[in-house]
Amino acid sequence: MATLVLVHGSWLGGWAWERVVPGLRALGHTVFCPSLAPAAPGVGLRTHIAEIVALIDRHGLTDVVLVGHSYGGMVITGAGYERPRRIRQLTYLDAYFPSPGQSAFDLQPVLREACDAAAALRPEGEAWLIPPFGFEAMGLAAGDLEQVTARARPLSRATHEEPLPGPASGHPHPPATYIRFGGSPYFADAAHTALRRGARLLTIEGAAHLAPLTDPERVRAALDRSR
Repeated sequence: MATLVLVHGSWLGGWAWERVVPGLRALGHTVFCPSLAPAAPGVGLRTHIAEIVALIDRHGLTDVVLVGHSYGGMVITGAGYERPRRIRQLTYLDAYFPSPGQSAFDLQPVLREACDAAAALRPEGEAWLIPPFGFEAMGLAAGDLEQVTARARPLSRATHEEPLPGPASGHPHPPATYIRFGGSPYFADAAHTALRRGARLLTIEGAAHLAPLTDPERVRAALDRSR
């Protein structure tokens, strides 16, 4: 059985995994699903990486499967550089697959433009916030869309502007598995990049970007298979 740390995507929280976790625990896996620090001045990508590293250290975790969905791919990559000997595998779920020095905005310039437009609608002095948007295009049923919209929270802009730090040691980066959601257009390029760099590539055919909510059984099965 595996120890999995599940890292959520933009605007979400640990609650985004609530339909996946019971099935994983029923199989005997140990599962952590932290909520990353909410928006505040000074909170950025480095903050979130440090939180995952601290969780690993606090619980003395070893042989960890770090799972990142969407923006969570940035976070688990950084944590993999910080604690390579503690991590068995990095698993990317329709997520960023960055290199050191790249930010989320570097990898998706169109997102920067969309965030700029959304920020322009915020009150003066809140330009450092990225408000939630775009859930309507992510394959959610009406009830799920209502719940996600109500629970989503803004992000600090620094989460997507800060470049990924490089390795802290000379140890090899943990091996990677990339799970592409076949019905999502957002990270097709990231999946190709991951495959080109030697990651194992799996696909959940037809799955939308928020598959942990819309297709939890197939996500659970893919995570169990990929470890």
